Amino acid sequence: MAKFKHSFWRYVPSTEKYKSEFKFVESFETDSDAVPEFHDHYCIDHVVDLETEQMRVKNHSAPEYCVSKYVGWGLELPPVEKTTDKEIYVVIHRSSFSHKKIEFDEFIEPANHRYSQEDWEFLLSVLEQRFTKQKEWAKEGIRVPSQYEDGTQVFKTENEFRAFSFGRRAYFLYHLVHNYNFRLLIRKLNIAYTS
Repeated sequence: MAKFKHSFWRYVPSTEKYKSEFKFVESFETDSDAVPEFHDHYCIDHVVDLETEQMRVKNHSAPEYCVSKYVGWGLELPPVEKTTDKEIYVVIHRSSFSHKKIEFDEFIEPANHRYSQEDWEFLLSVLEQRFTKQKEWAKEGIRVPSQYEDGTQVFKTENEFRAFSFGRRAYFLYHLVHNYNFRLLIRKLNIAYTS
């Protein structure tokens, strides 16, 4: 029996008449969560572990920024911004799996609230604590909607659980945009690493 379900979604860039979107291409099951060989272009692989229901989004052949766009689209978040003259807040996600790759997201400050550096770091530490606690609860098999033994609600909505399931980066994206009114900024950046 297969362990993973792969659903491929093609990214369709915006035009003067239409917004960008993702169109379903094909779905199939495999024994591995690695991106399978699939002959198509501009695709994202939405992987679901059939045993744990954990989800991941992996890039197959789309531009790198499409992973964040797909997660935002899947979580029904507002459209992303492409340019700004406002303050930018950056979240850097250090992966324990790969020290060579650093992922980050840029956000535009909310219209109704300014954050100092200390406020920004405190907000991220609160989200980090919540993510860690929910990770502990999820290991115990707790799903949506449910409460912990002391009555604490584990996940407030199905979308919060989906964001958690997509991983740390999606979790922070969801909460910063949905709960704190930040706007995701996506720009084409050329980054190189030094040794």
